[in-house]
Amino acid sequence: MTYLKGEAARVVAASLLGLLAISGAPAVQAQVDTGMAAVAPAEKKADAGPWSGKVAAGYAETSGNSESSAANFKGEGRYDKDRWHHILGLTAVGNSSAANRDSESKTTAEAYWAGWQSQYDITEALYGFGSLDWYKDRFSAYDQQMYEAAGIGWRILRGEVHFLDVEVGAGAKQADLQNGESQDEAIGLLRGVYTWKISKNATFVQKLAVLSGSDNTYTESITELKAGIIGNLSMVLGYTYKHNSDVEIDTSLVTPRPYDKTDTYTTISLEYAF
Repeated sequence: MTYLKGEAARVVAASLLGLLAISGAPAVQAQVDTGMAAVAPAEKKADAGPWSGKVAAGYAETSGNSESSAANFKGEGRYDKDRWHHILGLTAVGNSSAANRDSESKTTAEAYWAGWQSQYDITEALYGFGSLDWYKDRFSAYDQQMYEAAGIGWRILRGEVHFLDVEVGAGAKQADLQNGESQDEAIGLLRGVYTWKISKNATFVQKLAVLSGSDNTYTESITELKAGIIGNLSMVLGYTYKHNSDVEIDTSLVTPRPYDKTDTYTTISLEYAF
């Protein structure tokens, strides 16, 4: 997945919508998922095995009067057997740029996430879950954060076109700040994922996660539009929003000031499901 901003993002969005309109390729199987591992049981063929997964990646580089490069990777593996569902997710993103062709390229973004979730179906609509999420971001106020949570999930919508899952839970967070301090606290958790199968070849997914404690509330929203290209290969256009309610002072700057509370980026990637 590659960072895109401004006019480039608008051009990509228009191109992807055009692809949705004209492509006759078979649809890639849609799976409801979030970057924070809240995942409903995968929709599989009756003869499919318990294992499934997907990987997505993108890379872009510019050169000339200015230089920049961006790369992103996302992977997911899952095991669905009877009432049990286990999901492992990984993401990595990096970006570097130079002010002009004579300047040295510097890293401007570097972030990682890994998550694990296990679910047990209580009924068709309700399930219990336990999850672990780890974040590391070189350029945010938090060097790394670890969340452990457990709770109840509700599959509110299960139709041919629309799907909606909501999770509510509680747990704990351990965080290391860039200034060397630590932050440990109890948290409440609210997560949701909405999926709309626009057509046999196109899927829209909106994911939202809120993890709130007494010291900080972390909010993450991921919006994705997916179009099948051929077989199990898809193009995915995404927009991610991340927000921390409480941040520390960035003392690495010439004039110290608080870290930005919000990070956003637009991505485009090729995804392969298996």
